[in-house]
Amino acid sequence: MGAAAFSILILNCDRSNAQSIDNYNYQDNLGQITNVNQLRDVAPTDWAYEALRSIVDRYGCISGFPNQTYRGNQPLSRYEFAAGLNSCLNQIERLIASSESVSEFDLDTIQQLNQEFEAELTSLRGRVDEIESRTAVLEDSSFSTTTKLNAEIVNYVLGTFGDEKPDGSDIDDEITFSSRVRLNFDSSFTGDDRLSIRLQARNITSPASSGGTNSLALNFEGDNGNNVEINDLHYSFPVTERLSALIGTNGVDIDDIFNAAPTMGIAYDTLSLFTAYNNLVYDNGNAGGAAIGFDYDILDSVNLAIGYWATNPADPTGSNGLFNGNYATGANLNIALLDERLNFALAYLRAYQGAGSGYDLGGFVGTDAATDPYSDRANSTNNYGLAASFQVLEKLAIGGYGGYTTASTIDDNADADILNWSAYLTYTDLLKEGSTAIVAFGQPPTLIDSEGDAVADDPDTPYLLNVEYQYNFNDFIQFTPGGYALFNPNGDSDNETIYVGTLRTVFRF
Repeated sequence: MGAAAFSILILNCDRSNAQSIDNYNYQDNLGQITNVNQLRDVAPTDWAYEALRSIVDRYGCISGFPNQTYRGNQPLSRYEFAAGLNSCLNQIERLIASSESVSEFDLDTIQQLNQEFEAELTSLRGRVDEIESRTAVLEDSSFSTTTKLNAEIVNYVLGTFGDEKPDGSDIDDEITFSSRVRLNFDSSFTGDDRLSIRLQARNITSPASSGGTNSLALNFEGDNGNNVEINDLHYSFPVTERLSALIGTNGVDIDDIFNAAPTMGIAYDTLSLFTAYNNLVYDNGNAGGAAIGFDYDILDSVNLAIGYWATNPADPTGSNGLFNGNYATGANLNIALLDERLNFALAYLRAYQGAGSGYDLGGFVGTDAATDPYSDRANSTNNYGLAASFQVLEKLAIGGYGGYTTASTIDDNADADILNWSAYLTYTDLLKEGSTAIVAFGQPPTLIDSEGDAVADDPDTPYLLNVEYQYNFNDFIQFTPGGYALFNPNGDSDNETIYVGTLRTVFRF
């Protein structure tokens, strides 16, 4: 074909790519045309039909618009023409590189066109380079986040049964239906950090209320009248390859910094709060406010976490604030052995509770004497914990924890020692893959020794048996029928056994 004809074809090729580079819309392109008959406005009777067909068949550098039109009669500028020419030149270069045939006449014509539009092609390449440079700057400096929504809905059909409460009154044995809803928004600014914001609403009445002792507390409970509140707000980020930090202003619990889960395994989600983890450490009531923590991987199998929690950091009145109110501080060491089949956790927590703060010895579950041996006087505690878990077989695991607390009033007129422990057995993939049977037994926090003007020791040892089956319907829905029994409630064998039965459903997505 002659130079004039080739020029006409180039003029009409790749119209969608031949827009002004400043106004180019990358969504307008229909895509590479493989047959000229795909274009609705190109007919065999058109004077340029054969030329278009030849360009499509031989060089494949024609594209159309989304409505399958070519718009061959539309006028275009020299810059637009250069853009189309550049598209075809690139395709021909690929053909030459792949040793496909290109006629010498066409190569001569291309060379003439290249010389004719040298200035426009140079300008076009400069504009493309400038756009790429600007795009790179925007990508590097723009504020861009990735936020994931994780939701959890917990429902309870629950009843508390027995002859009477420890104080002799009747147990509130009506069947209840209640729920807790959490929306977790996790955002990342660098890919390695996380900003956690949680919205929560709940109306779960604890069996501790209906049964008369807080040793009966549920693992997932609480009641704010189903009002939506910001329940969690903290930011974690890496400092070095092995060191990370967490800073939070609201809702930071002990186990947001201390990692109790590796030693407790599946039992971390048990029905009973006492069974889930060592309450003397991980359920300390001084948490839930502001906190700062650091997590350091000493070795791949050894991790150390330290933290500081303040209960009322935003209150400027006396005996409050970040450092002058109730607080907790301590460290948690996790050790994994035998390819993580054997896990240990050592924990220490120092806590202070001011007079009349309502947190007694730290807000944990237990007998009345253990949780408040000083009639709500200012006190400090040293809380120690040891936990372990062992994967005996592929599906069978055992584990447990022990906790010990020494407490004394600020005026040194009273001392108290509190003990708790629990042991559990889990069997996974029972009846259905991912489902787990759990049996746990232990002693809720009990006052075992007191001196000075503290209340008397608990006369007997309470025990709690937790039995449940966590049935995973699928990856998002779990049904857990089960319950627990509290023997010698409130540390007195004269008190009748109290039972809690429930069907818990958990939806996570």
